[in-house]
Amino acid sequence: MRHLLNLFYLLIFFAITAGCEKSNLKDEYYVKYQVESSTIYFGGKLNIEVNNENGNLPLVINQNENSETTIGPVRKGFKASLKVKKQGWDGQTVENHLKLNLRILVSKNNGPFALKQLNGTDSPRAIAEAQYTIE
Repeated sequence: MRHLLNLFYLLIFFAITAGCEKSNLKDEYYVKYQVESSTIYFGGKLNIEVNNENGNLPLVINQNENSETTIGPVRKGFKASLKVKKQGWDGQTVENHLKLNLRILVSKNNGPFALKQLNGTDSPRAIAEAQYTIE
């Protein structure tokens, strides 16, 4: 009987120890960047810059096109950033037609993506950006 009791305590000890080791694993995150653009014009391009685990990743898409880019895995403290600029925009001209909506979504440990940052408006603009730090 005493051996069974010792075995029982030993099993409990291993169960607790295994649980502690599992909680020490580092969480992994995936970041999804989304860009939605709309305009009455065709043929224009957008320069997109997203932050990934190795630095900045430049992309080019057409206006009136939705874009989605997922990066990862990244760790807690990662600073996600998304910048969009109309190609050829001089910084002075007023943009009257291009609408930009940006989203940053995060998935923790392969869970569902959750919206963390939204930069959306119905006002036309030629440049927009969004940032989020994983906490």
